[in-house]
Amino acid sequence: MRLDFDDPGLFSFEDSFAGLSHLGTIKKKAILSARKDFEAVREFAQHHLRPLVLSADLAVQKDKNALPDDILALAVKHRMLSLFIPGFIGGGGSGVMYGINPCIEEMSSVDPAFQAGVLAGHGLGMAALTVSQNLKIFERVAAKVVSEERAGRPYLVDCAITEPMAGSDVEEFDLLPHARLVSRAGRVEGGALISGNKCFISGGHTANLHVIVAPFDLKRPAETLSMFLVPKDSPGFNLGRIEEKMGMKAGSASELVFDGCFVPNENIVYDGEDIPAAYRERILHSVLGMTRIAVGAMGTGVARGAFETALAFAKTRLWKGKTLIHHQWAQEMLTNMLMNVYMARAVYLEAGCVLFTAVLPGALPAFMNARWFERLYQSPIARRIRYSQRVRDAMLKGFFGKPREDNERLQFYSSLAKVVGSDTGMENCHLALEMMGEHGLRHEAGAEKLFRDIKLCQIFEGTNQLNRLHMFNHFIARNLPGVNPFSGGRP
Repeated sequence: MRLDFDDPGLFSFEDSFAGLSHLGTIKKKAILSARKDFEAVREFAQHHLRPLVLSADLAVQKDKNALPDDILALAVKHRMLSLFIPGFIGGGGSGVMYGINPCIEEMSSVDPAFQAGVLAGHGLGMAALTVSQNLKIFERVAAKVVSEERAGRPYLVDCAITEPMAGSDVEEFDLLPHARLVSRAGRVEGGALISGNKCFISGGHTANLHVIVAPFDLKRPAETLSMFLVPKDSPGFNLGRIEEKMGMKAGSASELVFDGCFVPNENIVYDGEDIPAAYRERILHSVLGMTRIAVGAMGTGVARGAFETALAFAKTRLWKGKTLIHHQWAQEMLTNMLMNVYMARAVYLEAGCVLFTAVLPGALPAFMNARWFERLYQSPIARRIRYSQRVRDAMLKGFFGKPREDNERLQFYSSLAKVVGSDTGMENCHLALEMMGEHGLRHEAGAEKLFRDIKLCQIFEGTNQLNRLHMFNHFIARNLPGVNPFSGGRP
């Protein structure tokens, strides 16, 4: 048998060196802005969030309904909920996206529960609205987040995709027709009625507004998958149970229940049948392309937190007359943990370069931060133009009309970042507990909390098993006709 090594579709320059390909688009000012954002998040995480982390975790262990009000208040005080909303819309964002994932790593090294349960759930909702290209709704929601935060109140958004009988298969477009969905929308005069259940929704019990992803036709979910806004006080909507999770206690995972919940037309973000067929899959995959990279950064942050916890222990713990840091076996273990952090970080940074090539700009043009642009942007004429259907169609084409190869590359890299980051976080937490022994099992040491927290990163945004198949499908199999891991062996 002769082996065929000739596959020109594998390991192209763009596939292999995404960061190098992207270097020419990065400006020095953007890097300086990203550094400023990072340093602000580090100050917040280290000096304001860290003192609350263990007490918040214990409070929810004792009572799962104990919402982390002190942590939410802290997020509002430090403008964390509007940090990445652009300044010309009223937020505190610099318009530089390069710093988002390093900031996520920084926050997660201190408390992945705060990052995942509060900021990530909120960020997922805002990301879904961004990708929808419905500027009118996005700006309305962003303005509410900003105004409430300025008034000292949290205004949070979540995104509901997962269902009781459909988890990862809702997040893989090829599996969607076979998913056992129960949530659906029905058209009525003036809007739609939603019925069904969503579950494991990050931040569901603290969210003021729910972004719901559901089809109009359960028999044709891929063709009719749509997006809706549901305020928490909507008739026909109720909060169900809070899941009793192993970790990430301070971030609720909620059940959402819909019983003929009316959504007016102005809250229908998009109707799937109104979206060109070529873009439907890319909308879902673009959201996950962003959030899976974020999970990779989160896992890297946990890996770093585990390393820092083990290092602090090794500097003070005596063994055989010397602190652990003076023993070669401990030095080797700590070095392995540090290597893991740098390897996982390299992957999510590379994935970010693909994201900023295929979907989002790495930085908005500098003139968008000018006062004159903000005034122009908020003018009635500018609003009328950008809210028009013609502009939205043009934005959809610009957003999703890029070459197929760009989307394939994003799907591969985003899943790669997610799997590597979360698996690395799990490995480092395990190593930290091994080094610390029985001391690491004590809550006040912090290592066992990180160990409980990291497991969820291997599960949400598609399990790591599904993400591995997703990588195979969008990289190895992309030039192999008839090879599809989601076809059940059928060509």
